[in-house]
Amino acid sequence: MDKQRELYHEEITNLENFKSKIDTHTIYKEDLDHFSNQYEELVAQAKVITRVSDRLQKKLDTANVQIREQNEEIKDKNLQLEDTIDQLAKAKVGRRAATIMLTVALLLFIIEQVVLQPKIDSYLSRFVDDQYMIFGSLPVLLILFFLVKFFEKTLETYFLNKEKRKIIAQENKESNSLETSFAN
Repeated sequence: MDKQRELYHEEITNLENFKSKIDTHTIYKEDLDHFSNQYEELVAQAKVITRVSDRLQKKLDTANVQIREQNEEIKDKNLQLEDTIDQLAKAKVGRRAATIMLTVALLLFIIEQVVLQPKIDSYLSRFVDDQYMIFGSLPVLLILFFLVKFFEKTLETYFLNKEKRKIIAQENKESNSLETSFAN
């Protein structure tokens, strides 16, 4: 505010002097010419200031539009990034669950072939010819297959939920640290 007073101090003083001359009826032609010249100079300065202000406003408007566009682009990129992270997490979790279940399936298959197969074969040999014996353990293998598939999906869901909780905890931690840094 002080700089504005300094800037227009001379003009205000001249205006007050002119008003006092009007009040005392001591206005001369030189006073009118001087006041007219000062007024003309002020109008010219106002025009320049207005043009500069208009240019600055246009630049500011353009910058705001660019900022809005960049914010939209950032939001889109964030959504894409979140989708990619979700896909990577699902792939990682799926791979982990598949590895575990493949190991379990292999162990179940070995146990079935070593332990159950001989018992099924000896039981079925009383009722079925040797050529049909291969179909004896097939229902057991199908049951094992579907059980493994069911447990794989369950395990995958468990790992995925665990991964989501981990990501949410990390995001909460980051947002809390951002809030703390903004508060300071």
